[in-house]
This record gives sequence, C-alpha cells and structure tokens, in this order.
Amino acid sequence: MSDERAQLKVLLYSDDVETRRAVMDAVGVRAAAGMAPVEWVEAATAEGAVTKFAENQIDALILDGETQKEGGMAVLRRLHVEHDNVAPAMVLIARPQDEWLARFAGSSKVITTPLDPIEVRQALAELLQK
Repeated sequence: MSDERAQLKVLLYSDDVETRRAVMDAVGVRAAAGMAPVEWVEAATAEGAVTKFAENQIDALILDGETQKEGGMAVLRRLHVEHDNVAPAMVLIARPQDEWLARFAGSSKVITTPLDPIEVRQALAELLQK
C-alpha cells in the first residue's frame, strides 16, 4: 500500500474490548517505520463490521475468529461473497487446528492467541504492503 494517504484504515472486529485493545497496543501508531499512521475502525458485531467495511476505504482487516455468535472467519467469508476487492485480512484464532478454516475464509495471515505483539505488528505491516 502506498503512503499517498494520510492514514491507513484497519477494520478491527472482535466482541472483546480487551482483544481489540491488545491488537491496537501491539501495533501502536504505525505498523512499520515509513508507513502512514493506522486509523482503527472498530466493530464489536458482525453487522457493524460489514457496515463499516462498506462505508470506509479499508486497507486491511483484523478479525477475531473467537468472536461469539458470528466469528471473524464467517464475517470474512461473507465479505468475500458480498464485495469485490476485499482488503487483505488477518484472523486471530485460539486453536492452531483452525488455521485451515481461516485460510479458506480468505485470510492472508493467521495469528494464534495469546497474541505476540511483534508478530501482530509485523503481520499487519505485511498486509498493508500488499
């Protein structure tokens, strides 16, 4: 992603405020040196995530696969079905066995919890460079 825009918008979907906070704290202001600052677009519900995706020019997605009712993988799959040109995505999972499902849903990166801040930041930087 080029640095032409003042900020890079990242949609962060999780029903857990602590998970959202951990991701934002891991990334900080920028995903990598030389990149534009990250503007977080937070969503706590599946409908909120879909709506915010449609209303914003999203550069990357981070979705919590452990979100209740409709997990991040289901939301990502829905976005791929309903929209063209879905931004690159990262899914957070609790069980390594679920990586195949996250990839099937369209995830470019899969991070297993507990979150490693360095891994999260590096993965987002790679997504934003696509």
